[in-house]
Amino acid sequence: MPLTFPSHLAPVLPLKLWRPHWFDGVALATGAVAPDVAYLFSGTRLDLGMRPHTLGGLLWWCLPVALAYAWIVRRVVAGVAVHLPARRVFAWCDYAALGTVRHPWQVTVCSVLIGAFSHVAWDRVMHTERWLRLVGVRDFHAATGVHWWTASDLVGSAVGGVVVLALAWRAARRGQIFDGVRPPAPPARPAAFWGAALVVTGVGAAVLPGLPSAAVPGPAGVRLLHLVALASIVGAWWAGALSAAPPAGEQTDHFEGKQRQAG
Repeated sequence: MPLTFPSHLAPVLPLKLWRPHWFDGVALATGAVAPDVAYLFSGTRLDLGMRPHTLGGLLWWCLPVALAYAWIVRRVVAGVAVHLPARRVFAWCDYAALGTVRHPWQVTVCSVLIGAFSHVAWDRVMHTERWLRLVGVRDFHAATGVHWWTASDLVGSAVGGVVVLALAWRAARRGQIFDGVRPPAPPARPAAFWGAALVVTGVGAAVLPGLPSAAVPGPAGVRLLHLVALASIVGAWWAGALSAAPPAGEQTDHFEGKQRQAG
């Protein structure tokens, strides 16, 4: 599979930039990563296999998981964003606005499903060898000694990651993340944030190798991404950046003329 984050966001971020009022950007992003969240349970009694990567899985797995993740993102993004490096390059502080925006539930649900479908579709497209047969390659593994899905995953991860970073940089440079009066960001305490984040990362790095399927790239990568996210949230909490309750959610129509977040 291409890298869950940021690569799998590549197909959906252009949608948000194209029609910012049609989509819930947070829901698009959490939907795009939701199918791979099941890898957290690989090798355990709760192992779901590839069922979350099916059309049925979009409803019974991806939808509730992505909605839960979107709820979390909106409540922690401001506290994390103020501590991220390269703030001028990517305008991270503008993402604090994500915690104040609420969309109609239909928009959020549809955005989740679009994001999740893009993930499943991209995996299918990247893993099929029909593309190779069109150019005369019958057996990629026999010709190269490498399985096609391994090569395609590496290419997909690299290309997707570059696209996402380029879109994030472009949105920051053009002021497309938030168009209006930016809500106040929580104060940054870098020493507290990074100190707590490093402690959580160290503990997690010691625990992850002992988990089931720890040597399998998919589960290992997804667990590592979750460790980074958990460390960031704990760091923001320890720095006091999560202590304030998020502003009351406004409906999308209030932000129609000024909110254009890219994520």
